[in-house]
Amino acid sequence: MNFLKFIAKYQYKHKMLIFIIAVIITIILAIGVFRIEMETDFSKMNPTGLEIVELNDKITTEFGGTDIVIILFRFDNNYNFKNDNLDIRDPEIISYLKNLEIELNKESSVEGIISPATYISNFNPQSLSQVKYILSQYPELNSFFSKDFTTTLMYITADLSGDQEKTIAFTEMISEKLKFIPIPQGIEYFVTGSAPISVTILDILGKDAVKTIVIAAIIILLLLFITERSVLKGIVVFSPILLGVIWTIGTMGYLNIKLSVATVGIGAMILGLGVEYGVFMHTRYLEEKEKGLSQKESLENSVPAIGSAILGSGITTIIGFLALTLSIMPMLQDLGKTLALGIFFCLFIAVFISPVIIVLFEDLDKFILNKMYKRYNKKISQISKSDLQ
Repeated sequence: MNFLKFIAKYQYKHKMLIFIIAVIITIILAIGVFRIEMETDFSKMNPTGLEIVELNDKITTEFGGTDIVIILFRFDNNYNFKNDNLDIRDPEIISYLKNLEIELNKESSVEGIISPATYISNFNPQSLSQVKYILSQYPELNSFFSKDFTTTLMYITADLSGDQEKTIAFTEMISEKLKFIPIPQGIEYFVTGSAPISVTILDILGKDAVKTIVIAAIIILLLLFITERSVLKGIVVFSPILLGVIWTIGTMGYLNIKLSVATVGIGAMILGLGVEYGVFMHTRYLEEKEKGLSQKESLENSVPAIGSAILGSGITTIIGFLALTLSIMPMLQDLGKTLALGIFFCLFIAVFISPVIIVLFEDLDKFILNKMYKRYNKKISQISKSDLQ
């Protein structure tokens, strides 16, 4: 209590200095926000120490990992075909698949390609009947085609080792190759597989991280406007937890803690968990002011009283989240670390920075009101003078 009372006195005496330091720290950590990356390598989310996982890692190290891209080719239902006898086994389509294979094999990242053209093109068929005859001799090749022979597949393998940049580059390379080789009329393609899915997940994670923070921030801010019955007071309560989110995500960026499926909503969770600390501090300060106490006296009463309470509450919450780091699942470990870090920052800001923000906003409010009051009196005096004349 004595320590917190000393802090309150220091906050009142050096409020501008503390505010400037907080702004500088926020700017530095905000830069770290842009350094944060997404974790799209699902193998890194596997638990460690399990025999089955270690065996899989050993096999991957010895024989290389395999990322698969599957390209589906089919007839476009919106295309106006001259006849209804459509067959994906047409020699023109087989020739296209072979040319695409040749072009893709020029890339060092491609480890292997398998499609019906890999085998059928060796016989150089000139007609559909010849292709059908080849397939009758090698019936296992029919697995590349759908039962109605309107769809076929191409499998492309690579060892990307879960690397984000490699995965994105590999997926973009395939898209460029598909655009480069002229495709037969009436044929459309779709790309899927582990690599494209990883890129899609990367994109979704990034969008979800931003979306959840924005939605949570808007809803919480609106609720604060309603509960505090003032836009200014709502901003006063909200600003410390916003700092907490920036500090947390920025620190994650500097420490190379990646956003994963488990931690993508960390911003929204911190906003929800940390807002109460600011509400408690601000409410207690206003209660002290309503007693007719000065800013200094209100700080000296509210910071020790509320500070000790939220410190106890926050520390137990942090310990609870740190318990998640004992989990065997890396996703839960990361979630525990990031939430504990976020609550620590929210707690620190609520006790050491939030009171300063409250006082400075109060000073700003008084300054604006005084300006308006002086301007109002000036207009009244001008009107009075004109009436006397």
